[in-house]
Amino acid sequence: MKSLIINTLILIFFLSACKKDNCTETILTVKHFESEYGCTNTKHTLMIDLNNTCTLIQSKEDYDSKVTGTCHPDIDFTLYDLVIGKQSSGNLNDTILYDLRHKCPEDELTLTIDIIQKALTQPDNVVYHAMIPKLGSGESLKINVNVK
Repeated sequence: MKSLIINTLILIFFLSACKKDNCTETILTVKHFESEYGCTNTKHTLMIDLNNTCTLIQSKEDYDSKVTGTCHPDIDFTLYDLVIGKQSSGNLNDTILYDLRHKCPEDELTLTIDIIQKALTQPDNVVYHAMIPKLGSGESLKINVNVK
């Protein structure tokens, strides 16, 4: 009986250790002004005073003071943070793709933004934005912007 209890405890220990090692990468949902609020062409109608960089906006006051344009949605900043940036390129923009992942066990959050260009050689400046789940205190976000 004593060996059965010891063997059971050892098995539980190994199973819990395996469970921690099996933590994988999770794809998270990114929300956009177009899908959530019905805004159109925000890559050209939103304005922010940035150049080839981005910022994280975590309050309505910060949004109202930094972002202008025809779309001014009522974002729930208790649930979301907003990543917004402006990128110039040598070609006209075709589309912008977003990919948000939580990597484990590193507990790392990464947002990748792919700005896909058309073949037409015409300089373009686009504003990209992604509503992401609210970051907790101490949480960080790694942002990668790729112009393709």
